[in-house]
Amino acid sequence: MTPFALVWDQVMSVSVFAGIFASFGLIVALLTPKTPYGKAVIDFVHKNILGVAFFINFAALVGSLVYSNVIGYPPCLLCWYARVAFYPQVILFAIAIFKNDRKIIDYAIGLTAFGLLITGFHSMIQWVGESPIPCSADGISCVTRQVFTYGFITIPFMGFIGFLVLFLCLYLSKRQAK
Repeated sequence: MTPFALVWDQVMSVSVFAGIFASFGLIVALLTPKTPYGKAVIDFVHKNILGVAFFINFAALVGSLVYSNVIGYPPCLLCWYARVAFYPQVILFAIAIFKNDRKIIDYAIGLTAFGLLITGFHSMIQWVGESPIPCSADGISCVTRQVFTYGFITIPFMGFIGFLVLFLCLYLSKRQAK
């Protein structure tokens, strides 16, 4: 493994820990919306949802492209499905920011839920080491762990945390808008 790949794995692992921390904070805000903490988090997320969502999706795009195009890890079939959910949202949220259009949230929730299911399933099969569905014969197996830091962080888990934070932010903003 190259020195850049080792450093990149650490950068991405720090991002995963930040995402886990953010997920807990968002869940606490969701469960305690009337507390000062809950109100502050929900108001911040609602006010900045377009920028937050763009940032999360852009970070996922850059992270996945670095792994595949710079480090050289080929994406498996399930990784491609996750990319289908992340990549278009970068463009959609950029347009939404430009137009200040919050209607994108309804569509983004659907794409994000799809990505959350795919990356959750992908993480599970990598932890178990066996897939109930066959992967493509000509590509890398979906069970192959190209990254495994701290005994649990894999590329699909990175995507799962990104989708989880994005879903929680979108849900909180949508709920606040009602």
